[in-house]
Amino acid sequence: MPFPPETIAALVLVALAAYVIVGISGFGSALVSIPLLAHFLPLTTVLPMLVLVDFTATLTNGFKFRRDIDVKELKTIIPTMCVGIVIGVIMLSRLPGTALLPPLGLSIAAYGLYRLREPIAKTFVSPRWGYLTGLAGGFSGGLFGIGGPVYATYLSRRTNDFAKIRATISAIFAVSTGFRIIAFLISGLLLNPEVLWGAVIVLPVMFIGLSIGHRLHGKLNRKHLSVFISILLIASGLSLVMRML
Repeated sequence: MPFPPETIAALVLVALAAYVIVGISGFGSALVSIPLLAHFLPLTTVLPMLVLVDFTATLTNGFKFRRDIDVKELKTIIPTMCVGIVIGVIMLSRLPGTALLPPLGLSIAAYGLYRLREPIAKTFVSPRWGYLTGLAGGFSGGLFGIGGPVYATYLSRRTNDFAKIRATISAIFAVSTGFRIIAFLISGLLLNPEVLWGAVIVLPVMFIGLSIGHRLHGKLNRKHLSVFISILLIASGLSLVMRML
């Protein structure tokens, strides 16, 4: 086992919290797990490790909520998303991991602040914004492992149907993680033994977290849960920035 005990404990606890949130909301694992695990492992290990686990999680969620998926949105977002992923993974493989931590932390904290004040949409944007959404989300997902905020922000401006948003994001993630697995394999990042060991540890925890999240969905106050997740994102994002300072 290539990890010290404190890293294994962090993998288990962070993954459990992250996938409970995924089970409830349909996304959020990377937003929670990446900034926290970056304190214990380099991003070049964390991102490919989590993408292996996320692929299984998103397939599970996508299949469970498949009836609510908006296929038209997928056709708009996915083509440009794949282009963005390629650009992001190339940059990840060439840049030093520590250089990415401050912008990653600031991005997550900023999204947490946005979630705190995000109103219910009363006017909706054109589906043409989906092309830019796919490119930006794919790039962010390839470089930082977090494309969810981009997709969630766009879809929340397309509909107020939370079930449709959750299902569509799950489907987007299923394609995104599958494509990122290929990109990480080609770049060589997926061949690191620590990546495979980490995935073996996190995978069973993922199933437990999803099961808990699915049971809690519908039982929790959505507004209170959103505030809690937002505060968690702000704290975890700022912790990365403070670490670099």
